[in-house]
Parts: sequence; structure tokens; C-alpha cells
Amino acid sequence: MEAGSGIAAVLLIYYLLTKWRGQQPDVNCLDTVAKYLFYTFVIDFALEMLDVLHRIYEAEESFRSLDFMVHTRLYFSQIILQIVICTLIPLFLLGLNQVIKLPVVVRFRMYVTAAALTLIGVFAMRWNVVIGGQLFSKSFLGYTSYKVDFITREGILVSVGLTILPFLILWFLLKLLPPWQEEGAKA
Repeated sequence: MEAGSGIAAVLLIYYLLTKWRGQQPDVNCLDTVAKYLFYTFVIDFALEMLDVLHRIYEAEESFRSLDFMVHTRLYFSQIILQIVICTLIPLFLLGLNQVIKLPVVVRFRMYVTAAALTLIGVFAMRWNVVIGGQLFSKSFLGYTSYKVDFITREGILVSVGLTILPFLILWFLLKLLPPWQEEGAKA
């Protein structure tokens, strides 16, 4: 899913900026970007499942702790959110568009939904890796708890700020160097 996050972000930003400017997105452009997202998703999902199978096969001393975490504290964020909602649903939506030629409006909605779910899935994956890694001791002898603070160095406020920062930079760059022709300008 990590590999497709950039493609999903490009698709979503292109669609939203085009709509915000009051124009229709280019159908061929979105179809092509969605196709790349689908193929990247298939490869990435296959590699992730191979990694899971490899970890199950090796079953090192950390495996019991990880298995416990996945079945208890990280069940919703990893199994339900990351895998089912944010991986399988986008795979289905993008795959359906490869098989059936749907109307343009339906395709656009499916692309935007798949891209948004992909980005949410990347956030869930990063949450599972970072927070999940802090929920068990490094000796694998016990489990800890993690409390999310609001105003600290790793708090919610800083996280939201760092999430918004790239969009502010993009907005500034779009104002400074617009990639499209302004209305009223001659070709």
C-alpha cells in the first residue's frame, strides 16, 4: 500500500483541484492514473502477503507478541481498517474498472474513493508500525500502553500540523507557479 500512496495522492489532488477550479477532469488522465494505482496495489498487496507468510513460517520469538497484538489491540486498525477497508475495497473498485466500462461519473467516484481509502490505509499502516511497536516491550515479556497526548512533541496537534504542511506548501507553489493557464490568458 505504501508504494501506491503517491499515485493515490496525485489522483486525489488532481481530481479535487480540477473540480475546485470549476473544470472537468481529463477522463483519459484519471483512467491511466487509476490503472497505475491498481497495478501497483496488486504488486504491493502480493508482496505484503508474502511477507506475512514468511513471518508465519519463520515464527521467531517475536511472533507470539505480534500475533497477540494483531488479534487484540491492533485488530481494528490493522485487520479491519488497513486490510479490509483500505486495501481490499480499493482493489475491488479499481479492479472492477479494469473489467467493466462504467459511466464516467461512476468511475470518477470510484477512483476518488479508492484513492482516499488508500491514503487512510497508509496512515493506518504507519500507525500500526509506530504505535504497535511501542505497545510491547523489546524483551517480549510484557505489554505496555500508549496514550496519545494533545500538545506534546509527538502529540495530535503536531501530527495534524505536519499532515497539513505539505498541502500548504503545494498551495503556495500553485500560486507561485500555476501549472495551468489562467482564465482570460491567451494561449
